[in-house]
Amino acid sequence: MHLSTPLTDPEYDELDQFLMSDATGDESMDISMLDGFMTAMISGPNVIVPSQWLPKVWGKQEMTWNSAAEAEHMISLLLRHMNTIADVLLNAPQDFEPMTYTREHEGKTVEILDEWCVGFYEGIRMDLEAWKPLMQSDELQEMLFPILLYGTEGGWDQMKANPKLAERHDEFAQMLPRCIVDIYKHWAPHRKSAVQQKTIRHDQPLPGRNDPCPCGSGDKFKKCCGNAAKLH
Repeated sequence: MHLSTPLTDPEYDELDQFLMSDATGDESMDISMLDGFMTAMISGPNVIVPSQWLPKVWGKQEMTWNSAAEAEHMISLLLRHMNTIADVLLNAPQDFEPMTYTREHEGKTVEILDEWCVGFYEGIRMDLEAWKPLMQSDELQEMLFPILLYGTEGGWDQMKANPKLAERHDEFAQMLPRCIVDIYKHWAPHRKSAVQQKTIRHDQPLPGRNDPCPCGSGDKFKKCCGNAAKLH
């Protein structure tokens, strides 16, 4: 199986259950937050290698694994999902949809934007200085408005103080995919494409123990995430 292979529904369930299990930290991401977080990683001005952002996903600085096979499998699920997001934004942006939760309210299905937007904002915070020109531009801030509204404490306070904003929920839900595509296009000239292609490999099979670790550290898998010292 290649890292460009999209996850199946059972694999998404498996990844979500693992993220919510005792194996990860108290601050680990759920699947919706992960989707937002990875979308920010892909859409931003710079490439952030997995070894830098994986601790945010797990909710702990260093994972301990039951086996090297488990480490390889779970990291490969993450990278395959990230590659799927990257592929859609690059080749079919009109099909991009945030992976949001939904709830039923008065007989209507309502998208829950908070988790996804919190994840995206956490992605921004991984490279906050580089994002600041977009965040501080009066002309371009509209791209980030739904994300900052639903993904930050300041945004939640805004909605509490101004109920009319909360009433525009459906409008913001419809805006969000367009905003992400615009953000992706905005930063495209700034991204280091050569580094990105090296970091996110679309045409390679999953690594073995002597291959480079998929976390992006540069070490062999058996000396990094598959290191026996890091296993139970």
